[in-house]
Amino acid sequence: MIVVKRISCFIALVCALLMGTASCSDDAVDIDEYTKQTLFVYMPWSGSETSSGLYSYFQVNLDSIERAIKRDKGLDGTRVVVFISNSANQSSLYEITYQNGDIAHVPVNNYAGQDYATTAGLSGLLNEVVTYAPALNYAMIIGGHGCGWTYKEDWEDYPTRALELKNKMNPAAGLPMTRFFGSVADNKYAMNVEELAEAIESTGLKMQYVLFDDCYMANVETAYALRNATNFLVASTSEVMSLGMPYYSLWPYLASGTPNYANIVSGFNEFYSGYTVPCGALSAIDCRQMENLAAVMSEVNATAVFDESRRAEVQALDGFSPNLFYDLGSYVKALEISNSLRLRFEAQLEATVRATQSTEYVYTALRGTDQMIKVDDYSGITISDISTHNVANKGKEKTEWWTASHQDIAVP
Repeated sequence: MIVVKRISCFIALVCALLMGTASCSDDAVDIDEYTKQTLFVYMPWSGSETSSGLYSYFQVNLDSIERAIKRDKGLDGTRVVVFISNSANQSSLYEITYQNGDIAHVPVNNYAGQDYATTAGLSGLLNEVVTYAPALNYAMIIGGHGCGWTYKEDWEDYPTRALELKNKMNPAAGLPMTRFFGSVADNKYAMNVEELAEAIESTGLKMQYVLFDDCYMANVETAYALRNATNFLVASTSEVMSLGMPYYSLWPYLASGTPNYANIVSGFNEFYSGYTVPCGALSAIDCRQMENLAAVMSEVNATAVFDESRRAEVQALDGFSPNLFYDLGSYVKALEISNSLRLRFEAQLEATVRATQSTEYVYTALRGTDQMIKVDDYSGITISDISTHNVANKGKEKTEWWTASHQDIAVP
């Protein structure tokens, strides 16, 4: 693919310059002259033909990013390219730059339709970003609504029910909104996780991180699907308030050529601990460890059967009924396995979830009452294996995670 060749040539050029300078000249080549990272902020349409979804919140997010860039007096070797849908059928691509002490937008392209919500369309968009802003590393922030690993086609009657509940829980009623609602209003604006992974992989890229500013994306099924598309997944086990990430305070860690995941997580926790609704959870998951985690879970699944009478012991982190997303560490605690296998699981879980924090409660906008979910047992990543939700029953065995974590293993 042309873009892959361009990336290879760019890196080869840097190496050649460094080697050539070392052997032929006393003048050092400053690696800081090259773009360390291109950060792609992807904010597709999150509403419908008649509703704007999270568009106004995206504008607030972008303003926070730009204020942070201005505060820091530049981008220090990082380029920021933004894709945002301004309406259901119109989108634009531009670069945020810092010039003469102020922020400027450099237009790159405009688009009509929803091609960006397809694998081919997003792949083409990523290729365009790489061609426009070549760098040594790439990262991606995805703003929008999210419902974890679930498949959009499996939600048969969900849009109607979700919108009915949304109407009952509008801000005028004094109830805060989260980033869950909206994308289900019309699934032509939605993508399955596997489609996202395929789009990224088709470019030849592997992201430093993919940050989901969306609800319910820190789960084993999503992290496993993205294992070849990104090194790290930064996401929440639960619902994210409509305001989204506190970009102004997190920006130095997100925009760095070497992102500080512990600071990203702690900064999120600090912000939401003092928020009007003090609820939020965030994790940094090492997707490079997901195959190892699946291998350990294969052994767990081969030796243990979940006892339904212990369901109440397992921490649920969502507002669905029945629940969709259960804490992984809490789930394994409820299984009868050997001490040696439990220790190996715990060690692998720690190696996989590199940083995570949750407030005492997480919030759900999916319930008319009892919106606060007490967090008593939390490991930073969820699993849907024991969910009896209709969508889980339809989809969980289709995931790559299920296949990898339910392999037949001879138990001694």
